[in-house]
Amino acid sequence: DRRSAAQRWAEADRARVDALRREALRRRWHGPEGVVDLGAAIDAVARFAAAHDLPDVTRETERLRDDLDRPLLLAVLGEFNAGKSTLINAFIGADVAPMGIVPTTATLNVLRDGAERLVRVVRSDGSTREGGYDALRRLLADAEAEDAGPEVDRVEIVLPSPTLERVWVLDAPGTNALDPAHERLANEAARRADAVLWVFDAAQAGKLTESAMHERLRAQGRLVVPVLNKRDRLAEEELARVTSVVEEGFGVAPLPISARKALKARLAGDDAAYAATGFPALLAHLEAEVFGRSRVLKRGAVAGRLAAALDDALDLEATRASEATVRRAALEARSRALAAAQSGLRLGIDDTLRAFERDRDAAFEADAEAELAFVRTRSSRFASHGVDREDRAFLAEVLERRLGAASAAFARRLRARFAGELAGVAEPEAVQAAVADALRAPLAGFWGYQRGVLAGGALARFFEDTLPRAELEGASLARELGRSRADLDGELRPALAEVLAALTQGLRREIEGTRRAEDEAEALRTQRIAGPLRALREALGELARTPIRERGYAPEPLDRS
Repeated sequence: DRRSAAQRWAEADRARVDALRREALRRRWHGPEGVVDLGAAIDAVARFAAAHDLPDVTRETERLRDDLDRPLLLAVLGEFNAGKSTLINAFIGADVAPMGIVPTTATLNVLRDGAERLVRVVRSDGSTREGGYDALRRLLADAEAEDAGPEVDRVEIVLPSPTLERVWVLDAPGTNALDPAHERLANEAARRADAVLWVFDAAQAGKLTESAMHERLRAQGRLVVPVLNKRDRLAEEELARVTSVVEEGFGVAPLPISARKALKARLAGDDAAYAATGFPALLAHLEAEVFGRSRVLKRGAVAGRLAAALDDALDLEATRASEATVRRAALEARSRALAAAQSGLRLGIDDTLRAFERDRDAAFEADAEAELAFVRTRSSRFASHGVDREDRAFLAEVLERRLGAASAAFARRLRARFAGELAGVAEPEAVQAAVADALRAPLAGFWGYQRGVLAGGALARFFEDTLPRAELEGASLARELGRSRADLDGELRPALAEVLAALTQGLRREIEGTRRAEDEAEALRTQRIAGPLRALREALGELARTPIRERGYAPEPLDRS
């Protein structure tokens, strides 16, 4: 039929529509030149993090905004005692580390350019403290003594240097130093870096621990330049063998240098000795592969770090989407339970009305037995039984209390019965409260009617017309007294049917309203949050050339044909 044909067309077109929508969203993040607008992307993730209370993601986006405008950050990493500090000094052309500036405390140290020599301790909240080189240890001690304050994020070592105008150098403690804090900082330095200079000790190069770190760096999309330091300690044949081992394990040949001799020659101005250290070849390689591509490397690294932050944000979104799916399934279960409970609810009215009737019978029987104790029996065949006026009032009050207790018991039973029947639909306390509220008016009306019947002449007729000539026997008196009862089927049952209808309709409306709200929230989340953020994640993955994590939200690869 026509409807099924439309459905078949919808199924056939859905994949194409989804692909077009995803492509449109992906292009949304590209600027006029066809490249990802990283500033806008960072701001978008920051807004998401602020709206969803993700402080770690918020802090990361703040750092990335600053990183985007800073010079290239080159991390110098390597295992403990590989000669990193000496290499940094030779690279900058100043005797930095041996002067005692770089602290022995486990910190990240950024060497950057500046008009004057100073050190700056930067905390995780962005606050800073500055001083001369000789004040660094005191500044660190002061920062660490303030236990309530934010932790130290990094130490900036500022000095005039033409090299540092182009590239900042990130120095971290060596890996494999049997100190977990050092290992953590080395990993953090690798995460923050735009490119990495990995320093091998020529005498110990190619260890498994170094291979593991290199694999992590490559997985993060970082450019890694391997350097084989202390080449002067190996004969040419041994140097060639170690170089081959490193190249086989890391996929690229390392650049052999002697940082110690390069620093010595550079400080002495000995060009010939400096050329023999291999350092000029390293600088030429860095110029071609790193400094000359600083903009591309910076954008790729920032995109990679933003993608990682976005993964955390999308993790939250995926979790919330899963929670929403669970909530919708619960709503469906509640709806089914409400439909299934209808017959039980109607039966509950029948059962509780029968119990109410039995309680009323008991009330009339008890009142009849009490009357036997108060009645004055007739003295002759032509006389009448009698009850004093005061006794009449007392017996009427007792009967009213007993009928009121029966009415209260009925309300309790009905609330409990409805709560049991609707156990899978709503919380029992909420159902009981709703039933109590709904019963208030019908029960008050019924009870008012019952009291009106009693006060309006039913008891008076019993005491004046029926009792004087009745047999003084409890069952007989109870039957006669029971004629003053209000009609449950005529007066109360219709009101209870209305209560049941109102209750079930209210629950149905609440379920449907919640379901609509969930569907609208899901559509909003997909169209305005999850969809654009997933497209942004895909675009960032292309820019950073890093793989998208295997997550439930990962989009299918776009058709590049």
